[in-house]
Amino acid sequence: MTDWPSEWTSISQEFSQRLSKLKMVIFDVDGVFTDGTILRDELGNEQRRFSVLDGHGISRLRDLGIFVGVVSREPSEITKSRMEKLKMDEIHIGSRDKSKTLKEILNRRKLDSNFVAFMGDDIPDLAAFSEVGIKLAPANAQPQIRNQADWISKASGGNGAVREACEVIIYSIENSRQSD
Repeated sequence: MTDWPSEWTSISQEFSQRLSKLKMVIFDVDGVFTDGTILRDELGNEQRRFSVLDGHGISRLRDLGIFVGVVSREPSEITKSRMEKLKMDEIHIGSRDKSKTLKEILNRRKLDSNFVAFMGDDIPDLAAFSEVGIKLAPANAQPQIRNQADWISKASGGNGAVREACEVIIYSIENSRQSD
């Protein structure tokens, strides 16, 4: 692919074809949408930092007809509010069993796991990886996750990993449509 941006992790033509067939992309939140930092003030109020750039990538996926969602173990109202603002199709905050949650989503939406991707960064995401056809990880993911991932972004979680994944998927979809 001659017009591939140097800021993105490159992909093979075969992997691009797999990405172009995606129907849904699901993300973990902490360590993927965020850098994993949770700030608390002296009153216990929590703060997290989300990027509007990642949000725009999510919007672009949705515009192409891709379902998007999050499955996070952390029960956070801040996360829930942000994901509602992004109009995520699936929002599962406080999920203790990501594998079970993903199975439920795929069954309810009647989706073949081969056409679903999950982006995760830490050990609890390994269970989610077992339920999808495409496994994505940010650059700063734990080694066990990187070893299982089909694709690893150049960007770290909270610093453009979600947007990079979105753009690579969008590129693959648009490239596939042009060659049809």
